[in-house]
Amino acid sequence: MIENLKSFIDNNSYCKSFYQHIIVLNQVDSTNSYAKNLNEKKNGICVFSFMQNKGRGRNNREWHSVSGKNIYLSIIVEFDNQNFLSFIPLVSSLAVRNTVNSFNIKSNIKWPNDILVNNKKISGILCEAEYVMDKKNFCIVGIGLNINNTIEDFQLETKKYNITPTSMFLELSEITSIEEVLKKLLLEFALEMESLKKNGYQSIIKKYKNFWNERGKEIEVSLGNRIVRGIAEDIKDNGHLVIKSENKFIEISSGEIISF
Repeated sequence: MIENLKSFIDNNSYCKSFYQHIIVLNQVDSTNSYAKNLNEKKNGICVFSFMQNKGRGRNNREWHSVSGKNIYLSIIVEFDNQNFLSFIPLVSSLAVRNTVNSFNIKSNIKWPNDILVNNKKISGILCEAEYVMDKKNFCIVGIGLNINNTIEDFQLETKKYNITPTSMFLELSEITSIEEVLKKLLLEFALEMESLKKNGYQSIIKKYKNFWNERGKEIEVSLGNRIVRGIAEDIKDNGHLVIKSENKFIEISSGEIISF
């Protein structure tokens, strides 16, 4: 598989210019943890594993892993300012959404970066970064994408899901090649990163809004120790969510929609 991926990257100009190195593992605790612990980080290093023992999502939730059926991927992205950093989750969600849709599965984005199919979660993205001024900074983009999970696979999870999960198999009723999905995902990620750098933040916001799932819906947003309820109104130019609550407009930079 790794030779096929390397060949694919070498023969695609967008991928070749972005990706520096790809690491394929049979098993790992977490691809994000593996990437974070690399002695030398570079923009475009990818870590893919067939299995994760301790995969995680937002707020340290466990991301249930089934060996050999899904994509567990982390991509290292270098950034030099916080504005750029704030758009990496949006770019990542567009890349995953484009990938899923290319396999004839209609999907949308739940702010900031979950991918939903008929209000069921097919993918989650975890971006981890710390910004230090005047230093080289990296964001680890962790992507979990359900490819060939069955209903029985999801039932192995003892904890309750916040959002009902689904997979490409459940949507298409057929097995899909993980390698082909991974190739498409790597390409879409490289294309969206190129779009961000070449066309600016507004190009990303415009595309993101086309696939944003909550507009006009009554939602609840968890902000750590409090819940805000209101109508989802807009995504601002900086990627922040705007909701209308009790006749006031509230701008949210970081949080989690827990009902919609």
